[in-house]
Amino acid sequence: MITCTKCGGKNSDDTRFCARCGNKLQSSRKAGPDAPPPEEPLEPFAHQGLSPDLLRALKRMAEAWVYLLLLGTVAAGCAFYEVWWPLYPAVALLGLLIRLRRI
Repeated sequence: MITCTKCGGKNSDDTRFCARCGNKLQSSRKAGPDAPPPEEPLEPFAHQGLSPDLLRALKRMAEAWVYLLLLGTVAAGCAFYEVWWPLYPAVALLGLLIRLRRI
């Protein structure tokens, strides 16, 4: 029998809510004994797909393509407006950025 903590009513062991007041019943049963710890430690998760070197190379390649796309956008804007001076600092800044990032 489970006694309701709200109204004190007696309920059978298989009910979840008190028959008298509708309050959720809390079982006084103790949890089973804890499982013994595993004998060997668990292995940390390792990504099975790409190796770290290949992933780093792909990120660098994607970064280089972004720089190329940015330079192409500046060049297209210069060609559209027929003003070429913005292309020179853009090339210099991207070259410096590529040099500092060591792509």
